[in-house]
Amino acid sequence: MSAAPLSAQARLLAVVEALAGHEVLGLRLKEVVDAIALPVAASTVLRDLETLAEAGWAQQTSDSRWMLASRPYQLLHHFYGGLKAIRDRAAEVSSNYTRIPS
Repeated sequence: MSAAPLSAQARLLAVVEALAGHEVLGLRLKEVVDAIALPVAASTVLRDLETLAEAGWAQQTSDSRWMLASRPYQLLHHFYGGLKAIRDRAAEVSSNYTRIPS
């Protein structure tokens, strides 16, 4: 019994995960294919990388290596901004309950 084919969305996420950690030197197409460790043709992974590039999630270097682009980092920046807002609000609420009235 063979495994069910991976959805395109799950495959794109696997490609993003494969690129993570290779932001300086990037990966060649074959390295991306090997890193995702799925029975997927290189042409399919290339199409996925091109799709990610169009959306700002991946970029290709002049020497044909692939790496994450700026979009994932922009989302991470927003995430940290949200965490800071929560932390600031929690500190404000805490101070309201720990302040000793004069």
